[in-house]
This record gives sequence, structure tokens and C-alpha cells, in this order.
Amino acid sequence: MGEAHVERPVTVRGSRFTPSAWTALGAGVVAAGLWTACSPEVFGAARFTQVWTSGLLLVVGALTVYLAVGTLRTRVEVFPDRLESTRGLRRTQVIGPGELVTFRASGKGNTVISAATARRRGFSTNRFHHHHDALVDWLDRNTGEEWTAFREFFGKLTVQQHRAPLRESLSTLLIVGVFLATLLTFPGLFIGNAYDAAHREQVTCTVTAAEAITVSSRSTRGIGSSRAGVGVETSDCGRLTMTRGVTSDDRDGIARELNRTKGPHVFTVGGGSFWLRKNTPITVPSPTVYSIDDLSAR
Repeated sequence: MGEAHVERPVTVRGSRFTPSAWTALGAGVVAAGLWTACSPEVFGAARFTQVWTSGLLLVVGALTVYLAVGTLRTRVEVFPDRLESTRGLRRTQVIGPGELVTFRASGKGNTVISAATARRRGFSTNRFHHHHDALVDWLDRNTGEEWTAFREFFGKLTVQQHRAPLRESLSTLLIVGVFLATLLTFPGLFIGNAYDAAHREQVTCTVTAAEAITVSSRSTRGIGSSRAGVGVETSDCGRLTMTRGVTSDDRDGIARELNRTKGPHVFTVGGGSFWLRKNTPITVPSPTVYSIDDLSAR
């Protein structure tokens, strides 16, 4: 008996590296969400903060994995007698000769080509995807005048002729950087504040000067808030800023008292933010200061 002939399709798909990296990144965010949800000791009494930050991380991570895995699955398999199109996590659709009736170009440089049948089955691919020429050859042989008209129209468009790998890599790095920076800021800062409140430490720092200040988070458009504070210069802990319990009425008095009693003082600080200040080589926000006790009188 002769062996059955197995058709080997030509697979048209994009690079797997970027969606694989996004899948790993999304999985990491999900893991962070699970760890946050299972770590009540990080938050102390701030249960609501634990719930919403862990929930947000889980949702963002799961959505990232969903989109990345969908991109990994997206492909067009070219057989001699048909196309098999897989878009995202949906089922594979079979497209026969002559079924495609609409075509369009999109994307920057008109590099994305989409096609659909009358029953809305179809595909979307980039002309820089692997084996895209095999798909074009199949369309030349198995579609009608709609494809011919599209090719004539496509020839009049301004089309990107060559890939720009450096620009694509920089764009990807920028997007990843913004993604991570957003997570570190929101909900990262809320997790950090909750950790500080639950893990206060007392450290001895030598005060050299103090001044009454206004701490502002206002943007150039005037959005945000401002609050009274005291900026404290120390010789061994850097500059510290205390806003907890400080009002516009007493900040000048607190600053005068610290200038009068320069020297060692005990600062009650948030353990997490103070550790970052002492052990991170880059500039980080000032540690949370909850109170200052004078040691000079002891």
C-alpha cells in the first residue's frame, strides 16, 4: 500500500519574538498580581489597596497574555486548493478559491493587507511577514477581478518598500518602557505607600538644616495638589521631606526647631522607601517620614 500524501502548507506569519516577549511580560504581571493578592503582610491594614492593586495587575497581565497569545496564533496557511486563516484565539477558517470579495490596505506605509469573503471570513497579514509572497501567488491564481482591481489600486498607493528593523525595535522598547513605567507608577506607588505604612522603621540621621516648604504635585496645566511640608537636610541620610502631620501654620515652627537642635535625630520612616534610598544607585522619591524625635536632649 502506498503512503498517504500529506499536504504541507506554507505558513504566512509575523515574527514570534515580540509576541513571545509580551507573553512572558504578561505572565510576569499575572504572577505579581497573584503574589500581591496572597501577601497581606505587605499591606498591613490597607486591605482595600491590596484588593484593587492585585486585581488590576491580574486584569492587565491576563489581557496582555490574551493579546500576545492571539498574535502568536495569527497566521495564514496556504494550501494548493485553499487558505486556512487563524485570527487570534478564534477558530481556523477555511477559504476556497474565488470566495474572497473585498481587499484593503492599511497601517503605516500600507503594509497591512486584509481580505474577506461575503460571509466575513478572511485574514489580515503584513507584506513583511514570512512567506507573504506565497500568499500573493495563491491570490493571483485563485481570485477574480476584485483582487486584480485591488492590485492596480495598491500600485498607486505610497507603500513602504523595506522593513525598518531599528525603528520597529525602538518603538517596541518605547512601548514596553511606557508599559512598565505605568505599572510602577500606578499601582506601584500605592503598593509602596501601603508597605511603608505597615513597615515603619526608626533610623538615626544627623540634621544639618531645615526649611519650610510646599510640596506640589501640580502639572503645568494646574492639575494636582500642594501641601505643607518641611525639607530636612542630613549628613548621612540625604534630604528628607516630612509632610505627615505638617500644616501651613506649624511648618515654620518645626523648621526653626530643627535648625535650633541640629544634630542626631530619630526619624520614623517607611521601611520600603528608605531601603530604596539607601540601596538604589538611581534617584528615587524621598522616603516617607512619619515623625521626628529629638535625640540631642537625651
